[in-house]
Order: sequence, then C-alpha cells, then structure tokens
Amino acid sequence: MNTLILIILSGVLIALSFPGYFIPFSGFFGFFIFFKEIYRYNLRKTTIFSFSVGFIFSILTLYWTVYAITYYGGVSILLGIPLLLILASVFSIFQFVSTGLLFFILKKRYREYAFLIIPFIWVFLEFLREFFPFGGFPWNLTGYTLSYFNSIAQITSVFSIYFLSFIAVFIPSALVFLYKKEKFSFVSGLIATFIFLLTLHIWGIKRAENIQIKGVEKRVAVIQGNISEDVKLMNEEPLKVIDNYVDLIKKAYREKPDLIVLPESALPFFYINGDDEKKNYFLEKVKNVHIPIILGSDIAFIDEKENIKIFNGMLLLDENKSVVSLYKKIKLVPFGEYVPFPFKIFQGIFPYLSGYDFSPGEEKSLLKYKQWRIVPLICFEAIFPDFVSSFVKDGNVIINISNDAWFGKTVAPFQHFEMARVRAIETGLFLIRATNTGISAIINPEGVIEKKLGLFKRGYIIGEVYLGRSDTVWIKYHRFIWLIFLFSSLGIIIYSEYKKESGDGERNKRRN
Repeated sequence: MNTLILIILSGVLIALSFPGYFIPFSGFFGFFIFFKEIYRYNLRKTTIFSFSVGFIFSILTLYWTVYAITYYGGVSILLGIPLLLILASVFSIFQFVSTGLLFFILKKRYREYAFLIIPFIWVFLEFLREFFPFGGFPWNLTGYTLSYFNSIAQITSVFSIYFLSFIAVFIPSALVFLYKKEKFSFVSGLIATFIFLLTLHIWGIKRAENIQIKGVEKRVAVIQGNISEDVKLMNEEPLKVIDNYVDLIKKAYREKPDLIVLPESALPFFYINGDDEKKNYFLEKVKNVHIPIILGSDIAFIDEKENIKIFNGMLLLDENKSVVSLYKKIKLVPFGEYVPFPFKIFQGIFPYLSGYDFSPGEEKSLLKYKQWRIVPLICFEAIFPDFVSSFVKDGNVIINISNDAWFGKTVAPFQHFEMARVRAIETGLFLIRATNTGISAIINPEGVIEKKLGLFKRGYIIGEVYLGRSDTVWIKYHRFIWLIFLFSSLGIIIYSEYKKESGDGERNKRRN
C-alpha cells in the first residue's frame, strides 16, 4: 500500500480513538500500522513516517487551539494556523519521533523483540509530559482511548491511566511481533487479546459492584452559568453576570443543598483585594443563602515589596460568605495564564500575551471546613495523574472547577471531561465538576456520571456525594507501582538480550 495512505490511516485511526471522536479500538489498528511500517524502514524513513503520523494525529486532536487563540486571543488566522502546525510538530517530535528513533535503535540490537520493549518507552515519554514542557502538558494520554469503557477503566484504580496507555500500545505492538513470527502466532495473539480485554471487562464490572462508598452523605448543587467568553473578556456588563449566577444560586438553594459550587473565575471581580462595589452587590443579593459556596476567583496579593501578585484561586465561603479556606492554582496553563521565558518578546505580535501573568501557587492545600476536606483542582490541573495522586491523601472529595468556553464546539471539552472523570476512579473519591459552559457533572468513585449538564446549557444540577474514600491501590502505592513498571521494563530488556544471544548462538552454529 502507498506509504502516504498508510501514514494518513495510522494518524487518523489513532486520533479517532480519543474522546470527542471515539471509534472503539481504532487506535489498535492505527498503532499496528505504525509499528509494522517503521520496523522495515531505515533511519531516515522511520523519522519521516513517525513525524508524519504524529503530525496528523496532533492536528486532529489539538486543532481546538486555533479556535481559542484566534476567536478569543485576537490572533489572526494567518498566524493561528502556523502556531498549530508548530504545536503539532513539537508534539509529534516529542512522542512519535522519539518513539520511532528509539525503536530503530532497539530493533538493530533486538530485532523483533523491540516490539515488546517499545510500549514501556511510550509510557515513559507520556509520564515525562507531566513535567515538560513548561510545567507539563499530559493532554490526551493514550489510555483515554480505552477509558470510555468504564469497566476497563476500573483498572486505573490499581495502575492509573498510564497502565491503559501501556495496554493501548502493547497490544498492537505485540500483535506485530507475533505477525512477524508466523500467522498462527498472530491468530493466537488476537484470541489472547480478546480474552485479556474480556477478563479486564469482567473484573471491572465486579470491582465497580463491590465498591463500598463510605463517609458522610452531602447534597451538592453545581452551577453552570453559560457565560459567553466574549462577555467575560470585555467585562462590559458585570452586574448582569452577577445576576445570572445569583439567580441560579437562589434556585438551587431552594432544593436545600449542603454546598453550592460555582465555576472557575465565575464572578467578574476579585473576591479578595478587589472591587468592593461589585462584591457588596453580590453579597447583598445572596445574604439569605445560608450555606457554604465554592467559587473560582482571581486573587490579588501585595507582598512585602509592594509587588502585586495575581493567582487563579478557588475559595471556600462559609454561611456568612467569609473566606474560610483558599487554594492558589499550581499548574498554570502556558501561554494562557502566563508566558514562559523567553516568549514575552512576542507580545507585540500576539496581543493576548500582553498584560499580567498569573503566579503559581506553592502549596497543595485542601479546602477545609467542618466535615469537608476538599481536593481543589482548577482547570487543567485535573489532567495530571501523578500530581493529583500526590494531592488527595487527606481529602474526602474532589472539586474541579474550569472555564472551557475557550474551546468552543470542538473536541476539547469532551477530552477535558474524560481526563477529569478518570481521576475519580484512580483516587476512589467523588468528583464534583463545575464549568462555565460545560461539561459539569457529579461523578462517583466508580467513574459513573450520576448527574451531568451538557455543553452551552445554563442551569444547575443537584446530587448526593459521600465525604469519604474507598482507598485505591494506586493512591496507596503509586510510587511502588512505578518501581514495578521500571523493573518490568528492565526484565523485558534482559529477556530480549537473552533471546538475542541465543539467536546469535544458533546462527553461529549453522554457519559452522
């Protein structure tokens, strides 16, 4: 088959297996083509093929960035598209080209046994994306191609989403390995794959059925204001925005919740050190709402040197609307909430880069009040599996607030939502998600969506949560699990080395 067709097929099939598209198991076929082709290529062709597949995949899954920076960031489409091409190239080089080049090196030594090693490298590269570049961007880890099957996603409570990434890559690479051996082995591999996934499915169903949800039952209201991002950016009618939220708060309050949750940057003023006139207007409107409220708000602090620092925060207000606990966002969005060095020189070209940068928070602090021990995750902090796993130890519920209006009607809100949903399974905690334009939801520790409000709908949802946890293996032992992963990869390398030596020995005997 023509190489160009194979490149397109591989990139498209992998992309279509992700949230927002989700054609079940299409990623298996995409990766099968990818590994099968690069096995027979030289270094130059491996690099070109790997880059091209990764580039097509990245365009299809990250195209929403053009919408965000052109529609809301004031960037011309003539600049927005090249920026997407650069982003797609960087992503492709980091994940796909790196994998392809390492595979090329491995196959020179281990031949077809390189297929068994490469899934470990793929997952290791994904894990690095928790930290690089610019503080990390683990968007669309490969495991999310399988997590839509909630029964299969239950295994993330033991090994996290990274294990699903491993499975999503290991199955097609192992099938290519068997295909290279003999057709009978390949058929056996297909049967083994079916049995493995079926076993995972059955185990997941049993696991979900046997979860014991412990803790104090609480009733929660999640508010979705559906405020256009244009309105938020222009800030021309702030009182109308406040009235919109006040109306929903009062309606939800009639259903007697124990807590009301508003989205990220919900109100058009700084709740701390901000506009007292707007704040007082809001407080007067909600003075008869006598329950705690969670809300997202920018926070201004002045340090000893009289420098102003701005933080993206989550505030917990008591029944009297006093701030009793707050959290400052740690994982900031590069080029969205701050401009990494040395890119400030481009502020003249990209207007949205001008203005103040947010400062990162420094402490993983829970929001505490009475029985609440809230793990606060703002926006894309929920997409960091390792970050979240080190945060939830003493928490009894997760609250994720976000403003996904930037994404518009693209695949990004669905991708973002699925990444947050899996955190509930990994941690064994209820997850409450409040977003400006959707998707807002209440998700239980099995990953089941108990209540949901879809995209671009104004309203609220009411549901019950339990302030407790079903401690998962992943949360208890995640560092130990990474050691298991490391030793497993070393074991496969040792096995491949052994097979290489024995294979070389056999060939030498035949020559003699």
